Amino acid sequence: MTPGAAVSYSHRFSQWLSPFLLLAVQAVAWATCNAAAQAEQCPNRPAGRLEADDSPYCPVPGRIGIVPEEQDAISWSYPPKCMSQTPRSQDGPRLDCLFTSTTFRNGHGTSIVTSSTTASHLAGLEAFEDAPTPVIRDALGPAYEVVPFPGKRTGVVAKRRIRRGEIFMVDLPALFISVSFLADAKPHHRRRMLKQAINQLPEVTRSRVYGLPRGSAEYEVDAILGPNAHTVMVGDGEVHVGLFTEVARINHSCRPNAYFRFSERRLTVEVVAYHAIEPGDEITLSYVPLETPSSTRRQYLKSHWGFDCTCTLCTGPATDLEESESWRRKIKSLRETIANARSEGFYHDAIVMTEEWLMFAEWDMQPPLMAEYHDTLANLYFLKGDMVNATRHARMAVDEWVRLGSVDDEPLEKARLLLRRLEAMDGRRRGG
Repeated sequence: MTPGAAVSYSHRFSQWLSPFLLLAVQAVAWATCNAAAQAEQCPNRPAGRLEADDSPYCPVPGRIGIVPEEQDAISWSYPPKCMSQTPRSQDGPRLDCLFTSTTFRNGHGTSIVTSSTTASHLAGLEAFEDAPTPVIRDALGPAYEVVPFPGKRTGVVAKRRIRRGEIFMVDLPALFISVSFLADAKPHHRRRMLKQAINQLPEVTRSRVYGLPRGSAEYEVDAILGPNAHTVMVGDGEVHVGLFTEVARINHSCRPNAYFRFSERRLTVEVVAYHAIEPGDEITLSYVPLETPSSTRRQYLKSHWGFDCTCTLCTGPATDLEESESWRRKIKSLRETIANARSEGFYHDAIVMTEEWLMFAEWDMQPPLMAEYHDTLANLYFLKGDMVNATRHARMAVDEWVRLGSVDDEPLEKARLLLRRLEAMDGRRRGG
Protein backbone atom coordinates (compact mmCIF):
# COMPACT_ATOMS: atom_id res chain seq x y z
CA MET A 1 0.00 0.00 0.00
CA THR A 2 2.89 2.40 0.62
CA PRO A 3 6.25 2.77 -1.11
CA GLY A 4 9.58 2.00 0.48
CA ALA A 5 11.17 3.60 3.49
CA ALA A 6 13.20 5.99 1.35
CA VAL A 7 10.04 7.82 0.30
CA SER A 8 9.18 10.87 2.39
CA TYR A 9 6.38 10.63 4.94
CA SER A 10 4.40 13.45 3.33
CA HIS A 11 4.38 11.53 0.04
CA ARG A 12 3.33 8.33 1.79
CA PHE A 13 0.50 10.10 3.59
CA SER A 14 -0.70 11.62 0.32
CA GLN A 15 -0.76 8.10 -1.14
CA TRP A 16 -2.78 6.88 1.85
CA LEU A 17 -5.21 9.78 1.53
CA SER A 18 -5.51 9.76 -2.27
CA PRO A 19 -7.96 6.81 -2.42
CA PHE A 20 -10.37 8.77 -0.25
CA LEU A 21 -9.88 11.89 -2.35
CA LEU A 22 -10.55 9.91 -5.54
CA LEU A 23 -13.71 8.42 -4.07
CA ALA A 24 -14.65 11.88 -2.81
CA VAL A 25 -14.42 13.37 -6.30
CA GLN A 26 -16.55 10.58 -7.77
CA ALA A 27 -19.09 10.79 -4.96
CA VAL A 28 -19.43 14.55 -5.26
CA ALA A 29 -19.81 14.26 -9.04
CA TRP A 30 -22.64 11.74 -8.60
CA ALA A 31 -24.29 13.91 -5.94
CA THR A 32 -24.04 16.94 -8.22
CA CYS A 33 -25.60 15.00 -11.06
CA ASN A 34 -28.49 14.00 -8.81
CA ALA A 35 -28.89 17.47 -7.36
CA ALA A 36 -29.52 18.85 -10.83
CA ALA A 37 -32.55 16.60 -11.06
CA GLN A 38 -34.13 17.57 -7.77
CA ALA A 39 -37.12 19.74 -7.04
CA GLU A 40 -37.02 22.31 -4.24
CA GLN A 41 -35.13 20.84 -1.29
CA CYS A 42 -34.41 21.44 2.35
CA PRO A 43 -31.54 23.95 2.49
CA ASN A 44 -29.92 21.99 5.32
CA ARG A 45 -30.19 18.52 3.75
CA PRO A 46 -30.24 18.05 -0.02
CA ALA A 47 -32.06 14.98 -1.31
CA GLY A 48 -30.06 12.06 -2.57
CA ARG A 49 -30.27 9.56 -5.41
CA LEU A 50 -33.06 10.10 -7.95
CA GLU A 51 -36.13 10.58 -5.81
CA ALA A 52 -37.74 13.93 -5.02
CA ASP A 53 -37.23 15.27 -1.52
CA ASP A 54 -40.60 14.87 0.18
CA SER A 55 -39.07 14.86 3.65
CA PRO A 56 -41.50 15.46 6.52
CA TYR A 57 -39.20 18.12 7.99
CA CYS A 58 -36.11 20.21 7.39
CA PRO A 59 -33.44 19.82 10.08
CA VAL A 60 -31.91 22.93 11.56
CA PRO A 61 -28.33 23.18 12.85
CA GLY A 62 -27.88 21.76 16.35
CA ARG A 63 -25.87 23.00 19.30
CA ILE A 64 -22.58 21.21 19.77
CA GLY A 65 -21.13 22.80 22.89
CA ILE A 66 -18.04 24.57 21.58
CA VAL A 67 -19.31 27.97 22.73
CA PRO A 68 -19.41 28.30 26.55
CA GLU A 69 -22.74 30.17 26.65
CA GLU A 70 -24.54 27.65 24.43
CA GLN A 71 -27.69 26.37 26.07
CA ASP A 72 -29.09 22.83 25.62
CA ALA A 73 -25.96 21.76 23.75
CA ILE A 74 -24.85 18.15 23.36
CA SER A 75 -23.05 16.81 26.42
CA TRP A 76 -19.81 15.22 25.21
CA SER A 77 -17.73 12.81 27.31
CA TYR A 78 -14.65 15.04 26.88
CA PRO A 79 -14.43 18.77 26.17
CA PRO A 80 -14.31 19.29 22.39
CA LYS A 81 -10.79 19.98 21.12
CA CYS A 82 -10.72 22.40 18.18
CA MET A 83 -8.18 23.85 15.79
CA SER A 84 -8.59 26.56 13.18
CA GLN A 85 -7.35 25.68 9.69
CA THR A 86 -7.04 27.51 6.41
CA PRO A 87 -8.48 25.13 3.80
CA ARG A 88 -6.70 24.68 0.49
CA SER A 89 -9.92 24.89 -1.50
CA GLN A 90 -11.83 27.64 0.36
CA ASP A 91 -11.41 31.22 1.53
CA GLY A 92 -11.29 31.87 5.25
CA PRO A 93 -10.53 29.59 8.19
CA ARG A 94 -12.46 26.45 9.14
CA LEU A 95 -12.87 25.20 12.69
CA ASP A 96 -12.22 21.45 12.98
CA CYS A 97 -13.02 19.79 16.28
CA LEU A 98 -12.73 16.42 18.01
CA PHE A 99 -15.98 15.31 19.65
CA THR A 100 -16.18 12.08 21.66
CA SER A 101 -19.23 10.38 23.15
CA THR A 102 -18.51 7.24 25.19
CA THR A 103 -22.24 6.66 25.69
CA PHE A 104 -23.16 6.74 21.99
CA ARG A 105 -25.47 3.81 21.16
CA ASN A 106 -25.48 2.20 24.59
CA GLY A 107 -21.76 2.51 25.22
CA HIS A 108 -20.35 1.67 21.78
CA GLY A 109 -18.94 5.19 21.68
CA THR A 110 -17.65 7.25 18.80
CA SER A 111 -15.06 9.95 18.13
CA ILE A 112 -15.78 12.46 15.39
CA VAL A 113 -13.25 14.83 13.84
CA THR A 114 -15.01 17.28 11.58
CA SER A 115 -15.86 20.91 11.06
CA SER A 116 -18.09 22.68 13.54
CA THR A 117 -20.56 23.22 10.69
CA THR A 118 -20.86 19.51 9.92
CA ALA A 119 -21.08 18.57 13.60
CA SER A 120 -23.89 21.10 13.98
CA HIS A 121 -25.62 19.63 10.93
CA LEU A 122 -25.45 16.10 12.39
CA ALA A 123 -26.71 17.39 15.73
CA GLY A 124 -29.64 18.98 13.90
CA LEU A 125 -30.47 15.55 12.47
CA GLU A 126 -30.40 14.18 16.05
CA ALA A 127 -27.67 11.78 14.97
CA PHE A 128 -26.20 11.82 18.48
CA GLU A 129 -29.49 11.39 20.34
CA ASP A 130 -30.00 8.31 22.49
CA ALA A 131 -31.35 5.43 20.45
CA PRO A 132 -31.28 1.66 20.77
CA THR A 133 -28.14 0.01 19.49
CA PRO A 134 -29.04 -1.27 16.01
CA VAL A 135 -29.28 -5.05 16.03
CA ILE A 136 -30.43 -7.70 13.60
CA ARG A 137 -32.94 -10.03 15.15
CA ASP A 138 -32.53 -13.34 13.42
CA ALA A 139 -34.24 -16.48 14.61
CA LEU A 140 -31.93 -18.51 12.37
CA GLY A 141 -28.80 -17.32 14.16
CA PRO A 142 -25.89 -15.12 13.04
CA ALA A 143 -25.65 -14.55 9.30
CA TYR A 144 -21.84 -14.40 9.16
CA GLU A 145 -18.58 -14.98 10.98
CA VAL A 146 -15.07 -13.55 10.76
CA VAL A 147 -12.51 -16.22 9.89
CA PRO A 148 -8.83 -16.40 8.88
CA PHE A 149 -8.33 -16.18 5.12
CA PRO A 150 -5.21 -17.31 3.28
CA GLY A 151 -3.40 -14.27 1.93
CA LYS A 152 -6.00 -11.89 3.35
CA ARG A 153 -5.43 -12.18 7.11
CA THR A 154 -9.18 -12.35 7.84
CA GLY A 155 -12.44 -12.36 5.95
CA VAL A 156 -16.17 -12.69 6.48
CA VAL A 157 -18.16 -15.76 5.40
CA ALA A 158 -21.87 -16.55 5.50
CA LYS A 159 -22.99 -18.94 8.24
CA ARG A 160 -26.44 -19.41 6.75
CA ARG A 161 -28.23 -18.49 3.56
CA ILE A 162 -28.52 -14.71 3.24
CA ARG A 163 -31.38 -13.68 1.01
CA ARG A 164 -31.18 -11.03 -1.68
CA GLY A 165 -31.77 -7.55 -0.33
CA GLU A 166 -31.27 -8.63 3.29
CA ILE A 167 -29.53 -6.38 5.79
CA PHE A 168 -27.25 -8.86 7.54
CA MET A 169 -24.71 -6.57 9.20
CA VAL A 170 -25.16 -3.28 11.04
CA ASP A 171 -22.16 -1.30 12.26
CA LEU A 172 -21.40 1.99 14.00
CA PRO A 173 -18.38 4.27 13.50
CA ALA A 174 -15.60 4.08 16.03
CA LEU A 175 -14.03 7.03 14.19
CA PHE A 176 -15.66 9.47 11.79
CA ILE A 177 -13.22 11.89 10.17
CA SER A 178 -13.56 14.68 7.63
CA VAL A 179 -11.39 14.22 4.54
CA SER A 180 -10.89 17.99 4.57
CA PHE A 181 -9.31 17.70 8.01
CA LEU A 182 -7.03 14.90 6.81
CA ALA A 183 -5.97 16.93 3.79
CA ASP A 184 -5.46 20.29 5.51
CA ALA A 185 -4.09 19.50 8.98
CA LYS A 186 -0.35 19.51 9.54
CA PRO A 187 0.90 15.92 9.91
CA HIS A 188 1.84 16.13 13.58
CA HIS A 189 -1.43 17.89 14.46
CA ARG A 190 -3.42 15.32 12.50
CA ARG A 191 -1.71 12.32 14.12
CA ARG A 192 -2.06 13.79 17.61
CA MET A 193 -5.78 14.51 17.12
CA LEU A 194 -6.52 11.04 15.71
CA LYS A 195 -4.53 9.30 18.44
CA GLN A 196 -6.54 11.18 21.04
CA ALA A 197 -9.76 10.32 19.20
CA ILE A 198 -8.96 6.61 19.49
CA ASN A 199 -7.80 6.76 23.10
CA GLN A 200 -10.99 8.53 24.22
CA LEU A 201 -13.16 5.65 22.98
CA PRO A 202 -14.61 3.09 25.43
CA GLU A 203 -12.22 0.22 26.13
CA VAL A 204 -14.07 -2.41 24.09
CA THR A 205 -14.36 -0.22 20.99
CA ARG A 206 -10.79 1.03 21.39
CA SER A 207 -9.56 -2.58 21.51
CA ARG A 208 -11.44 -3.36 18.29
CA VAL A 209 -9.73 -0.45 16.57
CA TYR A 210 -6.26 -1.47 17.70
CA GLY A 211 -7.02 -5.09 16.78
CA LEU A 212 -7.69 -4.35 13.10
CA PRO A 213 -5.20 -5.48 10.42
CA ARG A 214 -2.73 -2.74 9.59
CA GLY A 215 -1.08 -1.37 6.52
CA SER A 216 2.57 -0.50 6.16
CA ALA A 217 2.36 3.23 6.92
CA GLU A 218 5.00 4.51 9.31
CA TYR A 219 2.64 5.90 11.94
CA GLU A 220 0.13 3.79 13.84
CA VAL A 221 -3.03 5.79 13.15
CA ASP A 222 -2.28 5.86 9.40
CA ALA A 223 -1.53 2.12 9.37
CA ILE A 224 -4.91 1.46 11.02
CA LEU A 225 -7.03 3.82 8.93
CA GLY A 226 -5.42 3.13 5.54
CA PRO A 227 -6.76 -0.39 4.83
CA ASN A 228 -9.85 -0.22 7.06
CA ALA A 229 -11.74 3.06 6.55
CA HIS A 230 -14.69 3.59 4.19
CA THR A 231 -15.80 6.79 2.47
CA VAL A 232 -19.25 8.26 3.18
CA MET A 233 -20.93 11.59 2.52
CA VAL A 234 -22.78 13.84 4.95
CA GLY A 235 -24.48 17.19 4.75
CA ASP A 236 -24.00 19.12 1.56
CA GLY A 237 -21.65 16.59 -0.06
CA GLU A 238 -18.91 16.75 2.58
CA VAL A 239 -16.84 13.57 2.37
CA HIS A 240 -15.77 11.71 5.51
CA VAL A 241 -14.03 8.44 6.22
CA GLY A 242 -15.63 6.17 8.75
CA LEU A 243 -13.86 3.41 10.65
CA PHE A 244 -16.48 0.70 11.10
CA THR A 245 -14.63 -2.11 12.83
CA GLU A 246 -16.96 -4.93 11.74
CA VAL A 247 -17.35 -3.78 8.12
CA ALA A 248 -13.56 -3.36 7.96
CA ARG A 249 -13.22 -7.15 8.09
CA ILE A 250 -14.98 -7.61 4.75
CA ASN A 251 -12.62 -8.11 1.79
CA HIS A 252 -12.79 -6.64 -1.68
CA SER A 253 -14.17 -8.09 -4.90
CA CYS A 254 -14.70 -6.39 -8.26
CA ARG A 255 -17.94 -8.38 -8.44
CA PRO A 256 -19.11 -8.08 -4.82
CA ASN A 257 -22.09 -9.89 -3.39
CA ALA A 258 -22.88 -7.10 -0.92
CA TYR A 259 -22.76 -3.34 -0.52
CA PHE A 260 -23.23 -0.92 2.35
CA ARG A 261 -25.71 1.90 2.96
CA PHE A 262 -24.84 4.78 5.27
CA SER A 263 -27.38 6.73 7.29
CA GLU A 264 -26.21 10.11 8.54
CA ARG A 265 -29.33 10.38 10.72
CA ARG A 266 -28.27 7.30 12.66
CA LEU A 267 -24.51 7.34 11.94
CA THR A 268 -24.94 3.72 10.95
CA VAL A 269 -23.79 1.46 8.14
CA GLU A 270 -25.98 -1.41 6.95
CA VAL A 271 -24.51 -4.14 4.75
CA VAL A 272 -27.00 -5.51 2.21
CA ALA A 273 -26.79 -8.59 -0.02
CA TYR A 274 -26.89 -7.92 -3.77
CA HIS A 275 -28.14 -11.47 -4.27
CA ALA A 276 -28.51 -14.68 -2.27
CA ILE A 277 -25.30 -15.70 -0.47
CA GLU A 278 -24.94 -19.36 0.41
CA PRO A 279 -23.43 -20.75 3.65
CA GLY A 280 -19.63 -20.83 3.45
CA ASP A 281 -19.43 -18.18 0.70
CA GLU A 282 -17.12 -15.26 1.35
CA ILE A 283 -18.93 -11.93 1.73
CA THR A 284 -17.30 -9.15 -0.29
CA LEU A 285 -17.64 -5.43 -0.95
CA SER A 286 -16.14 -3.30 -3.70
CA TYR A 287 -13.49 -0.90 -2.39
CA VAL A 288 -13.86 1.26 -5.50
CA PRO A 289 -16.88 2.51 -7.47
CA LEU A 290 -18.21 -0.29 -9.66
CA GLU A 291 -18.09 1.84 -12.80
CA THR A 292 -14.32 2.29 -12.52
CA PRO A 293 -12.66 0.67 -15.59
CA SER A 294 -10.98 -2.65 -14.78
CA SER A 295 -7.43 -1.54 -15.66
CA THR A 296 -7.76 1.56 -13.47
CA ARG A 297 -9.38 -0.49 -10.73
CA ARG A 298 -6.57 -3.06 -10.60
CA GLN A 299 -3.85 -0.39 -10.67
CA TYR A 300 -5.68 1.54 -7.96
CA LEU A 301 -6.01 -1.50 -5.68
CA LYS A 302 -2.34 -2.38 -6.16
CA SER A 303 -0.93 1.09 -5.58
CA HIS A 304 -3.19 2.13 -2.69
CA TRP A 305 -4.15 -1.12 -0.96
CA GLY A 306 -1.11 -3.14 -1.88
CA PHE A 307 -2.70 -6.25 -3.39
CA ASP A 308 -3.35 -7.77 -6.78
CA CYS A 309 -7.05 -8.49 -7.07
CA THR A 310 -7.76 -12.22 -7.46
CA CYS A 311 -11.55 -12.03 -7.37
CA THR A 312 -13.62 -14.22 -9.69
CA LEU A 313 -14.14 -11.38 -12.14
CA CYS A 314 -10.43 -10.51 -12.45
CA THR A 315 -9.26 -14.12 -12.71
CA GLY A 316 -12.16 -15.45 -14.78
CA PRO A 317 -12.62 -15.54 -18.56
CA ALA A 318 -11.79 -12.29 -20.36
CA THR A 319 -15.23 -12.36 -21.98
CA ASP A 320 -16.90 -12.16 -18.54
CA LEU A 321 -14.82 -9.11 -17.65
CA GLU A 322 -15.56 -7.41 -20.97
CA GLU A 323 -19.28 -8.10 -20.60
CA SER A 324 -19.30 -6.71 -17.06
CA GLU A 325 -17.43 -3.60 -18.19
CA SER A 326 -20.01 -3.08 -20.92
CA TRP A 327 -22.96 -3.34 -18.50
CA ARG A 328 -21.33 -0.96 -16.04
CA ARG A 329 -20.63 1.64 -18.70
CA LYS A 330 -24.27 1.44 -19.77
CA ILE A 331 -25.49 1.70 -16.17
CA LYS A 332 -23.34 4.76 -15.50
CA SER A 333 -24.53 6.40 -18.70
CA LEU A 334 -28.16 5.59 -17.89
CA ARG A 335 -27.92 7.13 -14.43
CA GLU A 336 -26.61 10.38 -15.88
CA THR A 337 -29.18 10.39 -18.68
CA ILE A 338 -32.06 9.63 -16.29
CA ALA A 339 -31.09 12.60 -14.10
CA ASN A 340 -30.85 14.88 -17.14
CA ALA A 341 -34.16 13.66 -18.59
CA ARG A 342 -35.90 14.27 -15.30
CA SER A 343 -34.46 17.75 -14.86
CA GLU A 344 -35.57 18.66 -18.39
CA GLY A 345 -39.09 17.27 -17.93
CA PHE A 346 -38.77 14.19 -20.16
CA TYR A 347 -40.43 11.96 -17.59
CA HIS A 348 -41.52 9.19 -19.97
CA ASP A 349 -37.96 8.80 -21.22
CA ALA A 350 -36.67 8.76 -17.64
CA ILE A 351 -39.15 5.99 -16.76
CA VAL A 352 -38.12 3.84 -19.71
CA MET A 353 -34.44 4.29 -18.90
CA THR A 354 -35.00 3.50 -15.21
CA GLU A 355 -36.53 0.16 -16.20
CA GLU A 356 -33.53 -0.47 -18.49
CA TRP A 357 -31.21 0.43 -15.61
CA LEU A 358 -32.75 -2.36 -13.52
CA MET A 359 -32.37 -4.84 -16.38
CA PHE A 360 -28.69 -4.01 -16.97
CA ALA A 361 -27.92 -4.04 -13.24
CA GLU A 362 -29.53 -7.47 -12.90
CA TRP A 363 -27.40 -8.79 -15.73
CA ASP A 364 -24.26 -7.54 -13.97
CA MET A 365 -25.47 -9.09 -10.68
CA GLN A 366 -25.50 -5.66 -8.94
CA PRO A 367 -29.24 -4.87 -8.73
CA PRO A 368 -30.46 -1.71 -6.99
CA LEU A 369 -32.30 -1.80 -3.71
CA MET A 370 -35.86 -2.48 -4.84
CA ALA A 371 -37.35 -0.01 -2.35
CA GLU A 372 -35.29 2.77 -3.97
CA TYR A 373 -36.14 1.53 -7.45
CA HIS A 374 -39.89 1.74 -6.75
CA ASP A 375 -39.40 5.11 -5.02
CA THR A 376 -37.76 6.40 -8.18
CA LEU A 377 -40.53 5.17 -10.47
CA ALA A 378 -43.28 6.40 -8.13
CA ASN A 379 -41.83 9.92 -8.24
CA LEU A 380 -41.29 9.86 -12.00
CA TYR A 381 -44.84 8.66 -12.69
CA PHE A 382 -46.12 11.34 -10.30
CA LEU A 383 -44.21 14.03 -12.18
CA LYS A 384 -45.55 12.64 -15.46
CA GLY A 385 -49.10 12.85 -14.13
CA ASP A 386 -49.77 9.09 -14.23
CA MET A 387 -51.32 8.71 -10.78
CA VAL A 388 -52.30 5.05 -11.24
CA ASN A 389 -48.74 3.86 -11.80
CA ALA A 390 -47.37 6.37 -9.30
CA THR A 391 -49.64 4.91 -6.61
CA ARG A 392 -48.78 1.35 -7.62
CA HIS A 393 -45.04 1.94 -7.28
CA ALA A 394 -45.49 4.00 -4.11
CA ARG A 395 -47.26 1.05 -2.48
CA MET A 396 -44.52 -1.32 -3.59
CA ALA A 397 -41.91 1.09 -2.25
CA VAL A 398 -43.59 1.17 1.18
CA ASP A 399 -43.81 -2.63 1.23
CA GLU A 400 -40.13 -2.97 0.28
CA TRP A 401 -38.96 -0.46 2.90
CA VAL A 402 -40.95 -2.30 5.58
CA ARG A 403 -39.49 -5.62 4.45
CA LEU A 404 -35.96 -4.17 4.47
CA GLY A 405 -36.21 -3.15 8.13
CA SER A 406 -33.61 -0.38 8.01
CA VAL A 407 -32.51 1.29 11.25
CA ASP A 408 -33.19 4.61 9.50
CA ASP A 409 -36.95 4.99 9.09
CA GLU A 410 -36.80 8.25 7.12
CA PRO A 411 -36.94 6.61 3.65
CA LEU A 412 -39.97 4.60 4.79
CA GLU A 413 -41.68 7.74 6.11
CA LYS A 414 -40.94 9.57 2.85
CA ALA A 415 -42.49 6.69 0.87
CA ARG A 416 -45.54 6.69 3.12
CA LEU A 417 -45.86 10.45 2.76
CA LEU A 418 -45.88 10.18 -1.03
CA LEU A 419 -48.42 7.35 -0.92
CA ARG A 420 -50.74 9.35 1.37
CA ARG A 421 -50.39 12.32 -0.96
CA LEU A 422 -51.30 10.22 -3.98
CA GLU A 423 -54.24 8.56 -2.22
CA ALA A 424 -55.56 11.95 -1.07
CA MET A 425 -55.36 13.28 -4.63
CA ASP A 426 -57.21 10.21 -5.88
CA GLY A 427 -59.86 10.66 -3.20
CA ARG A 428 -60.43 14.29 -4.23
CA ARG A 429 -60.62 13.28 -7.88
CA ARG A 430 -63.19 10.59 -7.20
CA GLY A 431 -65.19 12.86 -4.92
CA GLY A 432 -65.07 15.85 -7.22
